[in-house]
Amino acid sequence: MRKVLEGRYVLTRKDQSTHYKIPFTVPEDAEKMFISVAYEPKYNYDEEYGLALIKESMMKQAGEPLMTEGEMRACLPLDNHLSFSLDSPEGAVGTAHRGNNKQNFTICEESAEGGFYPCKIVKGNWIFTVSVTCIITDEITVSLKIEVGK
Repeated sequence: MRKVLEGRYVLTRKDQSTHYKIPFTVPEDAEKMFISVAYEPKYNYDEEYGLALIKESMMKQAGEPLMTEGEMRACLPLDNHLSFSLDSPEGAVGTAHRGNNKQNFTICEESAEGGFYPCKIVKGNWIFTVSVTCIITDEITVSLKIEVGK
């Protein structure tokens, strides 16, 4: 296994609804790519803050509360949500829209998992993109490790 990228990235609420692109280079043709990505924290356990966000969202969308406080409390804790996509020098490899904050993917020409397509792991410039769907904590730390091998 050869590590081609390892890093930690801090995202904040100002990154909401953005795409954070992380370029990396695969130095030689490989047979497989292994991606390990995690982010913390997953949840915001501040109930009052969560209720305020739910109320604010309902007011923006409908102009009135659509749920009782009990129904809103049943939605807690609110969670951060990131999606991940990958592009090779030859085009899009797919997107993982799963809500888990710890994910591992293996990609090769014969198979792939988690929303990615099978593809040849070619030499060149690749891009791993973190799509920031929802940040409800002050910040999120993303840890990413990408390795290639035979």
